[in-house]
Amino acid sequence: MAGQRNDYGKRSQHSQSDYGGGKRRNPGDDPSDQNTITNEDTVYRYLCPLRKIGSIIGKGGEIAKQLRADSKSNIRISEAMPGYDERIVTIYSSSEETNLFGETGEYVCPAQDALFMVHDRVIAEDLNNAAAEEEEGEDNFGEVQQVTVRMLVPADQIGCVIGKGGQVIQNIRSETCAQIRITKDDHLPPLALSIDELLLVRGFLSFCFSCYCTIPELKFLLSFI
Repeated sequence: MAGQRNDYGKRSQHSQSDYGGGKRRNPGDDPSDQNTITNEDTVYRYLCPLRKIGSIIGKGGEIAKQLRADSKSNIRISEAMPGYDERIVTIYSSSEETNLFGETGEYVCPAQDALFMVHDRVIAEDLNNAAAEEEEGEDNFGEVQQVTVRMLVPADQIGCVIGKGGQVIQNIRSETCAQIRITKDDHLPPLALSIDELLLVRGFLSFCFSCYCTIPELKFLLSFI
């Protein structure tokens, strides 16, 4: 969480340009959005496959506009880079937990709410395909579909994601059976900044990203990335 003090008492210092700020607008950007990212905001940088980007932009940016309105957050989408199959979706808002999350009784900040909405839309097609195959009785030989979440996280916040002695990640793996990796340097995508590390979470398709809010360790992780 950009601007929130982490377990080590540090405060991240990222400028607007670090998070895709600039004058040039992309499809899905809000032309009236003049909000800058401050050190007190919660910021997520989600890597969306090009083939799925339409599911969060929509015709004329209509879906992106609706996501902003529903979550009361800011969403920016980077331009496509030739030869690269992902775009960065930057989601940010005040860190105040004002949004009621589903029927859980939990409150999350607008950016976290929008992150769940974006991810749910990205995997919706896969979920629908899996349901259709099940209805048609297709035999996938016991294969369980999985989904990979890829997010860019500032290096100075990785310690909070890992936890002391790796305890946070170990707890998440135990609760969800998800695979979690953190990579850097040569493994970073071309769109990453020099301060970034890559967080990869791979788990069962049926385990929607939204369910993270019900698991304390996962909610803790999201509060810092």
